Amino acid sequence: MGVYKASWIIFTILINLSNHVLKADVSLLSFSGEGYVFPYPKECSDILDTFAQYASDFTLCSIQNARPIRLCEKCVHHYVNFHDKYQELMTTESNGTKCRSIFISQDRLDAILEYHDNILSVWNKGHCAACFEWTGEHPVVSNQTQKFNKMFNETMQCIVTNYNLNSTDICNTCMQSYLSLDEFYKTLSSDAIGVDVVCMDIVDSMNATRSIWSKTLNCCKLRWTPEIIFLCCSGIISSLPILFYLAVRYCGPIRDLPNVLRQSRFKQALLRRSK
Repeated sequence: MGVYKASWIIFTILINLSNHVLKADVSLLSFSGEGYVFPYPKECSDILDTFAQYASDFTLCSIQNARPIRLCEKCVHHYVNFHDKYQELMTTESNGTKCRSIFISQDRLDAILEYHDNILSVWNKGHCAACFEWTGEHPVVSNQTQKFNKMFNETMQCIVTNYNLNSTDICNTCMQSYLSLDEFYKTLSSDAIGVDVVCMDIVDSMNATRSIWSKTLNCCKLRWTPEIIFLCCSGIISSLPILFYLAVRYCGPIRDLPNVLRQSRFKQALLRRSK
């Protein structure tokens, strides 16, 4: 009887210990691992948190500077932080575990990579890198960008200062500034439009200036007279061949030739066959 009682006590103790162990394991899985057996390395989690913050900073900055477009110059530091932290996430290894193997390409959604590619697409689509020189540790606004900004500010300042004048006066006053800005802009790109290599900050500034100059101020009407002369000359030159053939047809010596000489060989051949 004593043996059975001792065995029952030992069995009860083992059952209680097992329950405590199971409860401890369940508690560990519920809080530390968030559904996984082992929690992520803290170093990788910290990098991911910082990367998420940098991505948020750039997204906010790019939206706030979407119109007028100034996101290249205003958001470059956010982009650099975002880019560098992503590279750190891709290359860091903690206790033999690569951070990229935890967060990148692990499921169909692949949210981290998607957000990275979307931000990179916005930056590249605007050719934002062309606004800066990347030779040093940090990007610096290029000399061409600085020169364009200076000329752009001078042109806009001229327009704003003289806006109360009539259209002809403001066009004449600011004509030289505008033409200099337009000519310099054309040197930045091989296609004179700027969609190939010019950063979007500059493209948007030039488009806005051209719109104000032509639509708001109606300054392009000063160029109508030379264009009309050019079009008239082109029309006259294009019509010369037609006038020449008409003159030959109705005013030339062939009109006075006998009818037999004016008949074509094709017509003569038809007449011979009909006979």
